[in-house]
Order: sequence, then structure tokens, then C-alpha cells
Amino acid sequence: MADGKDSTKSRLGPRMWLMPSILVSVVMAVLAAMYLGGMVSSPDDIDDFPIAIVNADTGATTATGQHVNVGEQIVDNLRKNTTGGKFDLHTLSLADAKSEMGKAKTYGAIVLPRDLSRKLATLSTAVTSNGSVERPVVTVYTNQLASTSSASIVTSFANQALARANQEVGKELVTTVTSAETAGATQGRSLSQTARLVLSDPMNTQITPFQNVPDGTGNGMSAMYYALLLVMAGFTGSLIASNLVDASLGFIPTEMGPLYRLEGNSGRSRLATLAMKWALMTGTAVVVATVYVGVAHWASMPLEHPWTLWMLSVLAITAVAVVVQSILALLGGLGMVVNLFLFIVLSVPSSGGTTPLEASPSFLRFLASFEPMHQIYLGTRSVLYFGATWDTGLGRAVIACLTAVVLGVLVGFFGTRSYDRKGMVRHATPEEA
Repeated sequence: MADGKDSTKSRLGPRMWLMPSILVSVVMAVLAAMYLGGMVSSPDDIDDFPIAIVNADTGATTATGQHVNVGEQIVDNLRKNTTGGKFDLHTLSLADAKSEMGKAKTYGAIVLPRDLSRKLATLSTAVTSNGSVERPVVTVYTNQLASTSSASIVTSFANQALARANQEVGKELVTTVTSAETAGATQGRSLSQTARLVLSDPMNTQITPFQNVPDGTGNGMSAMYYALLLVMAGFTGSLIASNLVDASLGFIPTEMGPLYRLEGNSGRSRLATLAMKWALMTGTAVVVATVYVGVAHWASMPLEHPWTLWMLSVLAITAVAVVVQSILALLGGLGMVVNLFLFIVLSVPSSGGTTPLEASPSFLRFLASFEPMHQIYLGTRSVLYFGATWDTGLGRAVIACLTAVVLGVLVGFFGTRSYDRKGMVRHATPEEA
């Protein structure tokens, strides 16, 4: 009897209290670091943020016969004042820029119009002759569907960069007109204060979305939330299914309120049990994917490619479930913690669904290269916003999911088979009994 009391006392010792406390504290600390660290990203985190520059300016000929192209000067000014590799300014035609924005490959475009130089030259003449003044308009396109917060980053950069360019161009115009006035080329008309103000701020900037965010997309957040639902279906669904299957096979007890029941041990091998769970979650993926698409339709989400979304959903849920079940089969209780880190703690902040990865801390960009939710988010974003084409993220999502299924099956098969061959069966040992 004393031995029983000693055994119970040892189980209730420091080890029982210390281990859960340490484990929970570590998980929550990493969770806080990932979520808060990713949320409070600063301008210093921006790296290679893609913005297209379209210089459509055809130039103009001045009164002295000199050909000028203000657009080229502005592009040079933008590049000169953008240092440190924070922004990837690539010069494209307007058609190519729109194509890249339509594939979510760039977050915005600064478009210098064809008549930029001509209108600036006309402006110089108009302000000294009291004629009608028409400032050229530089258009800045934002691409909010590529990432919800990208529009604010593009707008902030464009406003600052174009303000500097506007100042430089304005100085040149004031200097040119003043020099002409001194030389008598303006036929005695002096440059008024109003005219000087107009010339010092010669260009207008117009911010406009490349494409309007459709109603029913949560202001461009629906792709991120849909991807989260797919990951949660595979992750949470696998935990539920695993416990129910193990309980039915007699490996763990079933508890419902005060009721406690332990079925007789089925004696099934680890590999056979894992195969059952894989089959169950594959079938469940079909049902859940159907439910998701149905709920999305009920919620009035725009669904131009419902069958593609359904197939991607089935594949994504299955891929997550296969990996989760394999990790649980190989690591047991520890596998739940590993899965929590892999699919939730590290995966959600690195998804790129709220903040572009190019504006996120470097460790999130690293995680996004292999974390599942980023790959799934690219696929759902492609299907929901960008025509479900292979090169807008759908291809990467499909390849990543298929790779996860293959690796999960191989690791799970050979791992559990090894356990079975070594006699590591799932039943109580004589000592435990």
C-alpha cells in the first residue's frame, strides 16, 4: 500500500507541474514574438518591394530648339533617391506594368504621361502670358488585391518620391523662366509670385487603384481568411479525427462529461491506424471543401472559379492533414506541439496575407519559403482575385500541396512501419497495466 502512495506522490511531484508550465510558456512566448513582431514591422523591414515605373513621356522641344525629356529626369531622380535596396523600381511599358499587377507580381506603378514634357513647356509659357494653366498629371496605381496593406506603402513612397521630383522639376522651370526674363525673352513680362508658385509645383499626382476591390471580399482580406480556414480544417480536423479514431480502436479513453469509457485494444498496427486516419481526412476534405464553397456563395463572395477553388481546397486540406497525421503518428503527444508551431504559430504571421512579405521582417520572409499557409494563400488569392492562372500563385500552391502529400505519406509510411517492425505496439505494458 505504501508503494502505491509513493508512486502517486512521485507522479504529483515537481515534474508534473514544471513540464506543462515550461511548455505552455515557451509556446505562448514564441506565439507573441511571431504575431506582435510581424505586426509591428517598420519601414526598415522593407526589402525589394516591387514598384513599376512607366515613362511614357515622348519629350518636347524648347523655344531654343533643345529636345528635353522630363520623364527620363524624373526616373533618374527616383532611382537616385531610392537607395539601400528597399524598393525594386523596374522600368516597364504601361501594358507590361498592368500585366504584372494583374498577376500580383508588383504592388503598384508610377506612370509618367506621354505629354509630360510638352505640358511642362506649355506651363512655362502660360504662367508668363496669363494664359490657362494645365498641370500634367502623374498617375500612381495601387494593387490592393495583391496585399491589403501594399496600397498604403505604394502611396507613401510615391508621395515622397514624386514630391522630391516635383521640387527638382519646379526649380528647373523657375530658373529657366527667370533666365529668359533676364534675357528679355518674355517681352518685358515679369514672373509674378503666383506664377512662381505654380512653376514650383508643376505636376499633380493622382492615386488610383489598378482594379477596384470587389464587394464581398472583405476589402481584399477574403483570400487570407479562406487560406486560414483551409489550414485550420486540415490541422484542427486531424486532431479531432485522430482522437476519435484512437478512442474507437481502444488506444485512448473516450470521455464525455462524467462518462469515461475505454474500448478493448484493437491491436491494429501503427501503419494501419495511420492509413485509416489518412483515408478518413481525405474523405472529410471533400466534404469540408464543399461546405466552404457553399458558405462562401451564401456569404456573397465573388466566385468566378468555384470548381477550381473547390479542388484547391480539397488538395490543401488533404495536404495539411496528411502531414499533421504523420507527425502525430511519429511523435505522439509531442506531435501536437510540433504541429501547432508548424501550422499556426509560425505559419499565420508568415502568410503574407495582411502585410506583404517584402515589408515584413526577414525571419518571416524566410519562414514563408516553406510554411504551408503562405503557399495556400497564394493559391486562394489567385483563384479569388487573379483569374486562377498558373503563374499568379495557383501553380506554386498546387506544387507545394502535392509535395507535402508525397513527403507526408513517405515519412509516415516508413516511420510507422519501422515502429511496427521493432515491436513498438500501441498497448499498455505489463507494468502500466
